Amino acid sequence: MELHVVFEPDEGGWVRATIEELPGVVTCAPTRAEARELVRDALDEWLLALTSAERATIGARATRETLTLSVA
Repeated sequence: MELHVVFEPDEGGWVRATIEELPGVVTCAPTRAEARELVRDALDEWLLALTSAERATIGARATRETLTLSVA
């Protein structure tokens, strides 16, 4: 799976990083390198929030497996 990170300068001179395919994943940092690190954290948090809400709807007869994605 490939995700595309978009880096843009914000009005304060920081770098805003978003994931193109997941508009809810947004972060800012003073440098592009820091924004690159933080966008991974933002993705982790976004996924945790999504899965927490989804877990409430899992039925008693459902089975669960873990899928690990590598984002370089």
